[in-house]
Parts: sequence; structure tokens; C-alpha cells
Amino acid sequence: MQKSLACIAAFTIWLAGCAHDPAVTVSRSACVAGPSIDLQRYMGKWYVIAETPFLSEHDYVGSFDEWTLRVDGEIDDKYLGRRHSFDQPVTGSHFVAKVMPGTGDTTWRVRLIWPFEVVVVTAYVDPDYRYTIRCMADGNMVWVLARTPTIDESVYSDMLNRLARMGFNIDRVRRVPQSPGQIGLPGFQ
Repeated sequence: MQKSLACIAAFTIWLAGCAHDPAVTVSRSACVAGPSIDLQRYMGKWYVIAETPFLSEHDYVGSFDEWTLRVDGEIDDKYLGRRHSFDQPVTGSHFVAKVMPGTGDTTWRVRLIWPFEVVVVTAYVDPDYRYTIRCMADGNMVWVLARTPTIDESVYSDMLNRLARMGFNIDRVRRVPQSPGQIGLPGFQ
């Protein structure tokens, strides 16, 4: 029993070190940072138009990210939405992000729960800062976001084509309902 606990403790310490060590590199993936961004302009509310759903987000509707630059240079990173239906209260998560130096503000370390961090990359922002594509550095997750809760179908199609050209499996991408009428429609989660 003591050996099992010692192994678990050693693994936890090793994992915490990897999650916190800035020298840990990420593998090559479809998730490649785009050109430098204007961080001040990038801040604010972004609606989640589509994503590769995972456990903590798959049942959210009307979800959005809200980023606020803090005085200390870190970023308040909020993910909010409603569970299952639009008549539910807004809930979500609050994280803290830190821009990784030398990345043109495109790559952030997001602290989930100490000591665990993930690396999130801005792969694309349109010139008017209306649409963006963000992804996990390992390429397993991707988000299509917009400043408004809906976007034209042609813009959405362009974003999917852009993802496909980047090497993402767009069959995994699901739209997020941003209005009650979208719940249950094909292609929506």
C-alpha cells in the first residue's frame, strides 16, 4: 500500500512539474499561431460559434469567452454559458491566462487549477477582429469565436475551410447554439 501511495505521489509531483515548467515543449500539430495580435483589441467578449466539444463544455448553450487584461499583465479568462437550455442561469469557469513571451501575444498559458496549465493558441484573427480561431497547442481542441452570437453561413464555411487547410478534422467541430431555435439542429451540439 505504501509503495502504491509513493508511486502516486511521485507521478503527481512529476505531472505538476510538467504542467508548470515553461521549458516543456508541445508537440507539432495543426494548431499553429497566426500573426501577432493587438492584445488590447483582442480583449472583450467572444461568442463560441463552434468547437470540438469536451466534457465540461458539451452541454452549454449561449456560451462565450470574456477576456480582460489585468494591471499585472495577466488575463482574466472567463468561459460562461447556460447548461442545457436558455432558461438556465449563466454559469461557467474563471481562469487566469498569461501571454507567453515572444509569441506576438498569440500564445497563452491558461491556469486551470493549480498547478495545471494548458497552452491555447490564436491561430487566426480576421483584420477587423470580428472572428477568431483558437486551439489547444496539441491540436485536440479548437474554437471558432465571433464578436456577435451569429455569423453569416459564408463566414462559417470560410472558417471551416480555414480549419481544414490547417489540418484540423472538421468532422469533430460542432456548432454551439446561440439561440433557442438552434438547439437540436443538425451540426449543433
